[in-house]
Amino acid sequence: MKSFKLFDSKQELMERMGEDGRSIVRIGEKKICLVLNQGEFHAFDHLCPHNQHSLLEGAINYKNEVVCPLHAYRFSLKDGSECEQRTKPLKIHSIKIENDGVFLLVKD
Repeated sequence: MKSFKLFDSKQELMERMGEDGRSIVRIGEKKICLVLNQGEFHAFDHLCPHNQHSLLEGAINYKNEVVCPLHAYRFSLKDGSECEQRTKPLKIHSIKIENDGVFLLVKD
């Protein structure tokens, strides 16, 4: 797992998230979605593993799943599993908020 400093503070992260509580960051060639849902920050790969559609516009349902807007595949924000195992899991990453900044821990 690799660590990347995204922001200098939680306040900077909140500003970047905007009113809709969503943002996207680029780590090299990889795009990562950041989502604020029910007071928790989540980070996951930008593209759905099924058909490579952007998940940035995907709804977050009451089960804490991101729903792909293309084919309605549902991925757990906890472990990335698709609710019916119809495709491989979504890569879930971690966000750590420390005194010296906000860090993204990216799974390889």
